[in-house]
Amino acid sequence: MSKQISTLYLTGANNHDWERTGPFLRDVLSASGDFAVTYAEDASTALEADLARFDLLFLDYNGPLWSEAAQANFLQAVKSGKGVVVLHAADNAFPGWVEYEKLVGLMWREGTGHGKFHAFTVTIQNAEHPITAGLTDFVTEDELYHRLVPMHGTPVEVLASAYSSPESGGTGELEPMLMTTHYGAGRVFHTALGHVWKGSSLAAVENAAFQETLLRGARWAAEKH
Repeated sequence: MSKQISTLYLTGANNHDWERTGPFLRDVLSASGDFAVTYAEDASTALEADLARFDLLFLDYNGPLWSEAAQANFLQAVKSGKGVVVLHAADNAFPGWVEYEKLVGLMWREGTGHGKFHAFTVTIQNAEHPITAGLTDFVTEDELYHRLVPMHGTPVEVLASAYSSPESGGTGELEPMLMTTHYGAGRVFHTALGHVWKGSSLAAVENAAFQETLLRGARWAAEKH
């Protein structure tokens, strides 16, 4: 890739262990050679600044609502063509912020849950999409979200799913794991994988297939179209 993707990594509040996963995933992006990452632990303040130099906004955030200026700046940036990565718990964020819910498409809302942390197979549903083309099904050890809620009629393309087994506390159904949406001219890649709790192992983010899908999704989101 001739030009690195200028990326704003937004974190600093989360119900997962962002203090470990934030730097870890920042380094995964940087080590690929394709991303120049600006790391922001004060997401709201970072989003109040001029976002013109960024190609990609990476959401590893589930905390207090951003300022009105940050919200407006974020939405305008995505509408104008900035890419977005939604990392699992970011789909828990901001209940009632309709435009954000439209952008993400599938959210953790009332009725959503997960079973125990366990090994499961992620099945590629769309092998034609640039993110998943050439990939095969893979096993990861993670938390498996179930019953994510469709929001406001947003079209969601599911690229990969996983069987949520009753034995693990799941639904007995296939649940979406990798997804895309569009918001204005902006592309959004959403992964429900990569959970790390305080004191737990980094297995979910160390998984090579997880990292590959994350990098592919981030590259795709940042492409202009």
